Amino acid sequence: MKTLTTISLFIFGIILTALLTAGLVFYQNNKTGNNVAGNQTGNLVQGTVSKLTSGGKSITLNMTEIAKHNKASNCWMLISGNVYDITPFFGSHPGGNATMEATCGTDATAAYYTKDPYATSSYSSSAHSSNAQSMLANYYIGDLNQTIGQQTIQQTNSVVAPTSRRGENDD
Repeated sequence: MKTLTTISLFIFGIILTALLTAGLVFYQNNKTGNNVAGNQTGNLVQGTVSKLTSGGKSITLNMTEIAKHNKASNCWMLISGNVYDITPFFGSHPGGNATMEATCGTDATAAYYTKDPYATSSYSSSAHSSNAQSMLANYYIGDLNQTIGQQTIQQTNSVVAPTSRRGENDD
């Protein structure tokens, strides 16, 4: 009887350890892969810019370009002159997806500041919490009419050759 109890406890321990390990792995994958409300500013913006520049072309962030991204599966919006790709935030918004989807591809400044997706004017600058405002930075792509793309990346990664000062190395 003692042997049977010992074996049962041993098997229970193995199963419990396996379940805890699987849960930890699942938690870690979700934490690093889909953390839309967390501090992944670089990853979200980098992902959007990488998608845009994979064809080697530049894109100007104007209203024509923003209007192309007007679905929940690809949602950009303009808020106070800044362009945001909020697609990864769908499913996390406390007001539901419909409130954001109504403003995809548009100037959503009034909607953002009034929390009314159909607002068009007269808004205060503090409708969303400071936490919501800091989260918005995670989805920033660029400023209105800014050109982003391959040229921007090449400029930031270019190496400038040092120049010699007058009198040095003159032969």
